[in-house]
Order: sequence, then structure tokens, then C-alpha cells
Amino acid sequence: MRPAGITLAILFFIPCAQAQEAEEPWKNFVAEGQHAAGDKDYAKAEQAYLKAVHEAERFAADDWRVGVTLESLGQVYTTEKKFSDADTALRRALGIIGKANGDDSVEAANVNFDIARLMLDSGHQAESIQKARKALSTFESSLGGTSVQTAAVLCLMGDALRTMKNFVDAEAPLKRCADIQETDGGIDSTELADALHGLALTYMGEGKYTLADARFKLAEKIRESKLGLTSPLLAQTMEDHAGLLRMMGRDKDAERLLVLATAIRRTEKRNNH
Repeated sequence: MRPAGITLAILFFIPCAQAQEAEEPWKNFVAEGQHAAGDKDYAKAEQAYLKAVHEAERFAADDWRVGVTLESLGQVYTTEKKFSDADTALRRALGIIGKANGDDSVEAANVNFDIARLMLDSGHQAESIQKARKALSTFESSLGGTSVQTAAVLCLMGDALRTMKNFVDAEAPLKRCADIQETDGGIDSTELADALHGLALTYMGEGKYTLADARFKLAEKIRESKLGLTSPLLAQTMEDHAGLLRMMGRDKDAERLLVLATAIRRTEKRNNH
């Protein structure tokens, strides 16, 4: 006759072992998706995350694993410009993660930020700002006003407002974002270059041409240093800067930048074929 304690131990061990065994495929698919996304193979990442969602749903439809996997899947869909699929995945993720961690948790704020980015990319600026403000409130209260997450959402809000041509309101969040990025990563970070480019476009829209010129120059310097002379982002900054220089009557300087930008675009086109 088996002692009762051993029987209970076996009964307890079986479900734990089964859960652990069921979790392995999910972990493997998530790792595969992360690796593929890191290599910018988004089609492969999408398929891996879809399989990971299927495995996670074996635990429960609203299991936390489902939520975090859907968030990653939504990010990939956004990059692929599959906006409808991204919207479905991210909103479902927000419901699950909000329930598991709280609607005001950093985890939920991260998903709100993902949705804000999706809304901006898909042309829904007003909802992008709404979601960004919710994320900003949590990031500031939980992580502080100078965290990199706070900076990222400030830049997103500024870009959304700038896209709506609300240049006056866009200036403050973009300037604050740039200040945080400079403090965090120094004068030579790609994140600072992104913020400076957005701020330069905002100053340009406000008619503050001298301020815009200085920001464009610094953004170009950083992007050339960090991304190289063949970076499409450098070309974009040069093209936008050239537009400003023409507005300032500096046609020769504008033409010089456009020649460099055209050469970069030509190289980019060759590399993509």
C-alpha cells in the first residue's frame, strides 16, 4: 500500500510537469519570433508568434502568456503595415495585460504606447494622442519624468501633433523628449537625432527657421556618425533640411544637400534590388 504522502506528491507533480511541458513549445516559438524580428525577417517572426499564441491559448484564452505574445505579434504587424491585424492583436493584448497587471500598470502602458504608435502610422492621429497621454501618465508616475519610456511617448505625441500641423502644441513635448534623450544617451545617440529631426520640422512649421536649421544640422551630424553616409534616415534629414534652406533663400546650400541625398537614395535603390 502506497503511503498517502507519496500519493499526494505524485498527484501534485503531474499537473506541474504537464504545465512545464506545455510551456516549452510556447517559449520556443517566442524565442524564434524574437530572433526573426531582430533579423528584420518579419514574415518569419509573424508566423512564429502566431504559433506561440496558439500554444499560449492552451493554458487559457486570457492567460498572461497570450497577452504578451499578442503584444509582440501586434508590433510585428505594425512594422509590416498590417494595421487591421495589429489593431486586433494589440487591443486584445491590452485587455489581457490590463486584467493581469492593472490598467495603470507599466505593462498596460507599454501596450497603450504600441497602440498609439499604430494609430500614428495608420493615420489616426487623434486616437494616437489619446493613447499616448494615457501611457505618459503611467510612465511619469511609475518611472519618472526623465525615463526613456517617458521620452519615447513624448516624441510620439509631438510627432502626432506635428502631423496634424499643430506645431505650437507639438514643440513642447518634442523639446522635452530631446532634452531627456540628450541627458540619457549623450549628444551622439540615434534617439536624440530622431527627436531633433521632429523638432526641426516643428520649428520649420512655426516659421522659426534659425532654430530649425540648427536642429537639422545636429541631426545630420549624429545620423552620419551613428548610421553612416548611406543611411536613408540621413537622406531624409537632408531632404527636409534642403526644403528649409530654400525657404530661407539659401538655394546653393539646399542643392548641395539634395545632391548628397540623391546619391544615398541611388545606393539604397541598388541595394534593394
